[in-house]
Amino acid sequence: MGKILRLDEVSSDEATAEAVAALRAGELVIIPTDTVYGLAGNVSRETSLRIFELKGRDYDKPLPVLVSGLEQLQQVARDLPPAVAVLAERYWPGPLTLVLQKADRLPVEITAGHETVGVRVPDHALALALLERHGRPIVATSANPSGAPPATSMDEVACDLIEAVAVALDAGPCPVQQASTVLDVTVSPPAILRPGPITQSELSDTLRIEVETAYNAHDAADCCQ
Repeated sequence: MGKILRLDEVSSDEATAEAVAALRAGELVIIPTDTVYGLAGNVSRETSLRIFELKGRDYDKPLPVLVSGLEQLQQVARDLPPAVAVLAERYWPGPLTLVLQKADRLPVEITAGHETVGVRVPDHALALALLERHGRPIVATSANPSGAPPATSMDEVACDLIEAVAVALDAGPCPVQQASTVLDVTVSPPAILRPGPITQSELSDTLRIEVETAYNAHDAADCCQ
């Protein structure tokens, strides 16, 4: 069973160090974010396939990526439209996933063969510390079986997922407790693929254009989880 490190029992530095060591060894970890707990690993083909298998996730559904900021974003995305800088300034770190053109070197297993990738900067001190210490982006999808409600506390994470990872970091309940808004900025006008904490009207006001919606309830429920 994966080692559960509770932040009321160990320091955040110790917890981060163990999780980063596991990532660098090619292992999976469970981490808290501002929205939900994530099943995370390196940005690699092998890690992605393990995550798909563990979650029972359809291989045609892409996996999202977490970054610490715009510098790490350049490692996984390219041809960034001007809207990215505006949205990042306003909502990152925070519960907004941006769908962007993927970098050529990003494994196709992560993007399910698509030319786009979902990326965000989590507004959680422990997750950001891990990303900074690791020094590179990570794949991180919600720590739940595909189709099940996302876990917003460690108590809600499925036992079989905890057993399959090297380290699980328990930092208590996630502050937002709702999966991020997913916004595709590769289309014009940008389109919401999954509703979330940041609303259509907020995004439209920020970008000064009318953001559209492009989802149905079934697809939105599992988008980027």
